[in-house]
Amino acid sequence: MSNRYRYLLWDGAQQEFSLEASELFREFSDFLMEGWTPEEALDWIIKQGVNFQDLRIMGLDELRSEISKLRDSLYKTYDFNSALDEIREELEEIKDMELDTVSLQLPTSSDDYQKREDILNNLPEQLSSAIEALSGYDFMNEEAADRLRELLDKIEDIKKLEKFLARFNNRISGNEKISFYEALEIIQDLESLDEFEQNLISGNFEEISLETLKKLLEEDAYNSFLLLRDFKSKLESSGYIRTQNNSTDLTPKGIRKIGEIALRDVFSSLIRHRFGSHETAQRGVGSLKMEKTKAYEFGDPFNLNVVNTLRNSLLRGTKGKQINLSPDDFEVYDSEFHTQSTTALLLDLSWSMSFQGRFPAAKRVALALDHLIRSRHPKDNFYIIGFSTRAKTLTAKQLALTSWDSNDPFTNIQEALHLATRLVSKHKSPNKQIILITDGQPTAYYVDGYLQVELPMFFGGLSPRATFETLREVKRCTRQGIRINTFMLDDSPPLRRFVDEMTRINKGRAFFTSPSQLGKYLLVDYFSRRKKII
Repeated sequence: MSNRYRYLLWDGAQQEFSLEASELFREFSDFLMEGWTPEEALDWIIKQGVNFQDLRIMGLDELRSEISKLRDSLYKTYDFNSALDEIREELEEIKDMELDTVSLQLPTSSDDYQKREDILNNLPEQLSSAIEALSGYDFMNEEAADRLRELLDKIEDIKKLEKFLARFNNRISGNEKISFYEALEIIQDLESLDEFEQNLISGNFEEISLETLKKLLEEDAYNSFLLLRDFKSKLESSGYIRTQNNSTDLTPKGIRKIGEIALRDVFSSLIRHRFGSHETAQRGVGSLKMEKTKAYEFGDPFNLNVVNTLRNSLLRGTKGKQINLSPDDFEVYDSEFHTQSTTALLLDLSWSMSFQGRFPAAKRVALALDHLIRSRHPKDNFYIIGFSTRAKTLTAKQLALTSWDSNDPFTNIQEALHLATRLVSKHKSPNKQIILITDGQPTAYYVDGYLQVELPMFFGGLSPRATFETLREVKRCTRQGIRINTFMLDDSPPLRRFVDEMTRINKGRAFFTSPSQLGKYLLVDYFSRRKKII
């Protein structure tokens, strides 16, 4: 069961040091790419910390380690025993003053003298007990009495120091002598560290005094605590996550942001000129490019740029007060033409996708493509299908939170293709395609409505019936005019044979790639296919 933490909004105490919520969310989203839930990601960040590009946020474990180091350094630096020396010397002076007065005022043979001398010379060994033993003594020396009263005012602090020494004397090894009040101040710091540690463990961040903490901790540790304390509340106040009924979930804004981050990550690996507007010489539904105009040519849509047209006429010269337009004066806005596309992305969720960073890379690409289509090509149709032993459609939110199935080793490409074909075929788009991301051969399939699973006949081989039924589904996709582009994250010979046969049947394309290169190959291929009508 995960720990529960309570958070407060940023109180402005350290306004000079902060991180934007978008920066925090980016680090948070990396854990979601691995298939963690928002609550698991927050718990991990709180306990283990997180790395930014040039900054390390310590987690609870590191902060506790810093506390332990600071505590040990105090024990190894200061001689706490020396802090009682001045109190002990003061008590000795009080005794001597009183004994001198008693000797002067009472005969040494008197009972009163003997009684007083016996009390003063046989005080308890413990300093606080010796002081308290004199609290009922009837002093003959007024100055000694006054000085004892001053010690009695300090008795609780003296007991505190004695108790500290009794508990931690075996850990104290320092040589630097300190005064009584310096020792009390250091003990207070140690108690504050203990309290800070307990509040960290219990998650009571709002109980921690920032003023005290800044005094005790190094700057890196102090800043780390501030960021940990406000991590969740900052994401909530920025609208990326929300907590309801003690459950943390992504908001629609958070889901969009994850897609934006994924798209930026994938694009960062591409050569700049390979992405942007996707223009084609084909005619289709067009949109004006307001930043570009051109001289009108016969057959162009008459999207007239009035200002430039009139300017051309004036530059050419006019007669009288009238503007005489010539066909050469006309300028029109460029148009870019798009082909509507319907795409189904099939994402392998089987157990083997957990190896070698395959799943985070595939999930990042799926989120990037989803965000790209929704933000830049909203008229396109896009479906996401996750599959292992069974196949299912995923919403953008489900995709952001999905993980590979640790209990499911089978791969049902057949059902994923069948579901994709049914969804894609509903649309009349000229571009219809299926993007398959997987790392394995088919090992699950349906026959007559019954689910079957089949392990390969030998190590590294293929499952004959699963392969046969999957290729039948490939032929069905092909008859529907749907192209299948396969991105294979493994390149064993049997897998190559299967993918080659699938590609031969469908006339689609196959890419054998690594997780680090998957995004580059997939998006470049997606753009190139979107340029033409299939």
